[in-house]
Amino acid sequence: MNAPLETKGPAVNTVRQLRRMRARRLVRRLGLGVVLPTILATLYYGVLVTPQFESVSSFTVQAADAPAAPQLELIFASVPGNAGRDAQLVREHALSRDMLKHLIENHGFIEHYADDSVDFTSRLDASSGSEEIHDYYLDHFEVEYDSAAGLLKLRVRAFDAESAQRFAQAILDKSESMVNDLSSRARTDRTSLAQGELERAETRLSEARAALTEAQSEGSELDPVQSAAALYELRAQLEAQLASARAELSALRGTSAMGSPEMVAQQRRVSALQRQLDEQNERLVGESGASLRAAISRFEPLVVEKEFAERAYSSALSSLEMARVDAARQHRYLVTLADPSHPSDATYPNVLWSVLTFLVLCFAVMGIGTLLVASVREHANV
Repeated sequence: MNAPLETKGPAVNTVRQLRRMRARRLVRRLGLGVVLPTILATLYYGVLVTPQFESVSSFTVQAADAPAAPQLELIFASVPGNAGRDAQLVREHALSRDMLKHLIENHGFIEHYADDSVDFTSRLDASSGSEEIHDYYLDHFEVEYDSAAGLLKLRVRAFDAESAQRFAQAILDKSESMVNDLSSRARTDRTSLAQGELERAETRLSEARAALTEAQSEGSELDPVQSAAALYELRAQLEAQLASARAELSALRGTSAMGSPEMVAQQRRVSALQRQLDEQNERLVGESGASLRAAISRFEPLVVEKEFAERAYSSALSSLEMARVDAARQHRYLVTLADPSHPSDATYPNVLWSVLTFLVLCFAVMGIGTLLVASVREHANV
């Protein structure tokens, strides 16, 4: 009975030694692959990394014909059809190289983010190229667009709270200036065509008036058309009076003697009216009539042109006013709903979250490495 126990003793010891050896290897792997990197990450995120402060602001692009800004629910409920496009334009402008250039030239972007007091991993290399600087800018500046509310949210991270707020305010000011410039250009484009038509109508009206004035100064009649109308009216009146006088003369012939004073007076009146009528007919069909007709043929087109020019000018003036009203209704402006905040505490890095993320990553890398080593050994033994 003792012989089998003695034969099992060395085998049991060997199994225990293998287990201890594997346990020591596992502990060593955990120590080198997980514990030590996690400790280093904790020291790095907790001590070495320069804290970063985040300033947050929100704004939108509003139309002049939309509801007033103080009622936020009305703003969110009635975003104009073009507001989404305008908000996207503002977002692209805020993240553009032009905005970065503005911050570099006017607000000390390079000086702040390349400061020697910032840790080397978070610091911007001042000798970096334009693409690297823009990538760094996109890492620290973010603009989110909420299409449902038509709202833009700006997030700016800097190494002190004052700089974060200052950079955010600079972006808002520059974006507002851009929106105002685009709106002003749109109004100018909308009214320039109507303004051009009005100027052409003014020129046409001035030329028509000048031609009419010149024609009036060359002839004896200021308005031949009106003069001719007056002549025809006078002739019509004389014809009516002559007809009436002849009717009265006929009546007197039936009641008075031929040489009676009433008969003589009426005959003289008929003769006088006939002479006046003949004179007027001579003025209309004789040489004076020919000159009057010539004056009318030259004067009437000028009058017609002047009337058309006046109508065209009135129509162009109305079109310009309508264009100005429409342009004013289409005006866009930037509405700041929340000014850039002044953060009291550092937001980045989140030490606990960063260390836990690094810990999980170490476990994942160690597990993948262990599986790869085991697979290689298995293939080697085969």
